[in-house]
Amino acid sequence: MRRIRLEPSLPGRLLHRLLAPRQDRPTTRPPQLEHELDGRPGAGQTLALAAQQVAIQSIYLILPGLVGAQFGLLELDLLNFLALSVAALGISGLIQTLPRGPLGSGYPVASIPAPIFVAVYLAAAPGADLATVSAAAVVAGLLGMVLTATLRRMQKVVPTEVAGVVVCLIGVSLLPRAFASTTAPDAPILYPIIAFGTLAVMMAVVLKGGALGRYAVMIGAALGILAAQVLDAGLGDASLLAQAPWLALPRPMPPAPGGLDLAMLPPFLVAMLAALASSTGDLVAIQRAADGGWLRPDAPPIRRGLMASSFGVVLSGLMGAAPTGTSSACVGLTIATRVLARRVTICAALALLALACCPKLLALLLLVPEPVAAAMLLYVCCFMIASGCQLMAARMLDARRTFTVGLGIAIGLGTLLHVPIFEQVLPPLLRSPVTAGALAAILLNLLTAPLVVQRASFTITPGPGMTQGLLDRIEALGGAWGAQRQTMTQVGHALLELAELLVERGVATITVQAHYATDHVLLTATWPGEPLPKPAARPDIGDLDGPAAAQEAFALWLATRQAERVDQRAIPGGAELRLSFAD
Repeated sequence: MRRIRLEPSLPGRLLHRLLAPRQDRPTTRPPQLEHELDGRPGAGQTLALAAQQVAIQSIYLILPGLVGAQFGLLELDLLNFLALSVAALGISGLIQTLPRGPLGSGYPVASIPAPIFVAVYLAAAPGADLATVSAAAVVAGLLGMVLTATLRRMQKVVPTEVAGVVVCLIGVSLLPRAFASTTAPDAPILYPIIAFGTLAVMMAVVLKGGALGRYAVMIGAALGILAAQVLDAGLGDASLLAQAPWLALPRPMPPAPGGLDLAMLPPFLVAMLAALASSTGDLVAIQRAADGGWLRPDAPPIRRGLMASSFGVVLSGLMGAAPTGTSSACVGLTIATRVLARRVTICAALALLALACCPKLLALLLLVPEPVAAAMLLYVCCFMIASGCQLMAARMLDARRTFTVGLGIAIGLGTLLHVPIFEQVLPPLLRSPVTAGALAAILLNLLTAPLVVQRASFTITPGPGMTQGLLDRIEALGGAWGAQRQTMTQVGHALLELAELLVERGVATITVQAHYATDHVLLTATWPGEPLPKPAARPDIGDLDGPAAAQEAFALWLATRQAERVDQRAIPGGAELRLSFAD
């Protein structure tokens, strides 16, 4: 009997492609990892780790409260805005963990209210309503999805040091609001005492370390609220807590049709670029922790993760919530616990969705005393500023990148200090430290990028001063390219070892061509004479006492052991060695 093969319909084929397993680069499980991405930790461990993650995310829930208050929302509307924002965090976290489909990296990357967008919302609040600003967020998220799909490398538009400028300025821009309620002339004398006392408790718990360190904010806030209650500087109006129901679905507050204000788009686009740069760093960090054989970023899951982050901004705008972004703090906590199982983040996201449906519990967040809220915001600011500084120093900086970073921060601080020239020149929505500083840094990077020479040629001449001269040359190249310091250290080590090896052969000069391309440093060294032996496959210290060929094979292995690829060949008049280093 003849079998008839039925071809699936076009919708069926498309659905299969969307839901088929992804063909990402194979990974190797690191030996120190307790649970990998598909791991299944026990119920108790999963719940405990999810609770820690929610504790970190809860620190940032003060930010939607600031936004809602700045837009003048009534108490119940403010509570609903907070519920929508919490629901958006849960949904964004679930999308990011999807192991199939066009959205989601499949990594356990949690979400928080994106501080960069909070800064833009606060800057827009005096002259706009929430529906208009939400429309701008939707457009920014859609453009973020387009950029993610079309740009080959987001790193060229927003490199690491520019992302560091943005993160640092976010922390700086929130400082005035953190200090406003505690240092205002009409503030009670107890406010600064309670605020800095609460912050001191948080710092002490963190510095002590251990398991309690992850709950520093919760412990400090609880003691601060207790102190405020005892000193009669306690909770605010409890009427909101009485009015709030125990269970209620968040009520969407979508943007008004046709309510988009084009003048708002520039700062939102700058914020979107900065958010994508920050998300890239978080995704790469998780990817590196999940793969014991990691050498360079695997682009497909990172691209899907950025698509998910952009979609989260679109979804937040459509709901009328605060835009979401990936959480570097949660990523760091996940890596530190050595449990990368997606089910932990899924459990935390479901807990957030449940919390969003319980207005009574969310109302407690809005009743936190002002000095305690100020201490929590200061805590967040400290980590943001420090994280920004780490990002700025992650790669080597030459004069061009130094000016990009320095002027970006200077212009951002200038707008914070209300320098008259900025007040006169910049449009109102670009006068916030984050948007003005980030835009300046991004434009300076793009305008000066063509000045960077991606190729360089030089010679190594044995003799006095060879070592220092070579190291200075490598330092200058690394700064111009913005390469990681560790990578250029490996390059310098390889060239020094190679030079010393060839000096033993009596080679007078070595010609080197260096090229920086797509996160790789490529070296081509040529010299007159015979090629060197292949690097030792099984190096043994005893080779140093063996014949000359064994000594050279060991020395060449020592010189090239950190290179990703080693090729050697004979050329007319000499030999050529090619090395590739992942950056």
